[in-house]
Amino acid sequence: MTISFTEKSKLPYSLLLDPWTMRAAAYTNTHQLVAELASEKLVQFALANTSREVAFERKLHQPDSGWRQLPAWATEDVLDRMKIVWIKRPDGEAPDAEWLAIPKR
Repeated sequence: MTISFTEKSKLPYSLLLDPWTMRAAAYTNTHQLVAELASEKLVQFALANTSREVAFERKLHQPDSGWRQLPAWATEDVLDRMKIVWIKRPDGEAPDAEWLAIPKR
């Protein structure tokens, strides 16, 4: 199976993760929400293939921007402990199998 550039761009690129519950939302490389509740498989994949991890900074988040829309479960008591995890993705010339290994949700 061949995976197109468009399909690659729709794959998860980062997670907004609550490290206490391991609940996460998944986002594309353009910060669009693709899964309000990422699967355990995707969370484990992201943690095993992390390229970068930072604390979520509430003061930098712009809720009306459309970027990294917060999931419904990200309540006030959760926001200060969340972190953003970027998934180490294959390079553009990598075999399709490497891209297809990234769980979609």
